[in-house]
This record gives sequence, C-alpha cells and structure tokens, in this order.
Amino acid sequence: MNGQRPPSEPGCTWAEDCIETCTGPSVHLREQGVGATFVNRRRSHIRKIHYDHCYFRGRGRRADYIVGLPDVVDVIVELEGSDTNLKDAAQQVEATLDAWEQDTKSARKIACLIVYGRIEGKKKLPGRVPRLEAVASGLRADFLNRRRTLLRIHENGKRKFTFRDFLG
Repeated sequence: MNGQRPPSEPGCTWAEDCIETCTGPSVHLREQGVGATFVNRRRSHIRKIHYDHCYFRGRGRRADYIVGLPDVVDVIVELEGSDTNLKDAAQQVEATLDAWEQDTKSARKIACLIVYGRIEGKKKLPGRVPRLEAVASGLRADFLNRRRTLLRIHENGKRKFTFRDFLG
C-alpha cells in the first residue's frame, strides 16, 4: 500500500490497499459525476472498498464499490452514468456478488445498489420515466428471485442511504 496516498474524503483512513475505514458523519462514493451518500450518524467504522480496478484485479467489469458495516452488512454499489445501461449495471453487480460471497472479508448479509446519473436515450420524451421504472422493477424482482438478494435502483442525488435500508 502506498502510505502517502491521501484518503478519498475527510473522516477516512486507509486500512489496507484499496480499503478505507471511515468514521465521519457520512460516507460518499463518487464516479464520473454520479454518487451515493451513506449516512453514519453513530460514526461507526464503515468499510469502503474501492472494488473495480483496485481490490478486484481480475478480468471483466465489476461494481465500483463495496461499502458496509463489517460483520453486519455489505452493500455492493455500481454508479452508472445513465439509465440506458441498467441491465449492464445489474450484470456487474451480480458478477461482484458472486466473487464477494466467496471473500473472507464479506459480511453475513450482502445487498446491492445501482445509482444512475441521467435519463437519456432516444425515448427521452414524456413516458421515459415510467419505462425506466418498469425496467428497474423487473431487474429488482429478477435479482430477488434468482439471487435472494436485495437490489435497489435510484437516481443520482434523490436520496441518502442508511445501512438499515439494506437490512430489511
């Protein structure tokens, strides 16, 4: 690990290569203008794993982050630029889930989150949001049926998350 590398945000310190421990009031994940914020009111020790292209060095694309309360819950997070790639994002999350379930660092419970940036595409007309919700709903139901794992899909900036959101 490069001990000189600054933490990704205030309240975080590098625990090991690609893994930070954060105790600030919130933990932020950000990739190319898309982000997710996890509220940490109790200032618990939250593990933030920079997964794709850091922790995971294998072939294929994986989710961007895994953030969690060690030994309680891990949330696999994919930050997607637009709504047009939600199916691809779900595949990345599922590939990460397959690998993370086998990792000795994984928590007892694993949930998944996709946050997408903008609504775009040829059908950017009225009616696009209902179609988007239909795709998201189908992906969530399929994921729950096949994997028995919670998948949440949200638009960028629409809400802040707590780990309780993923324990139910």
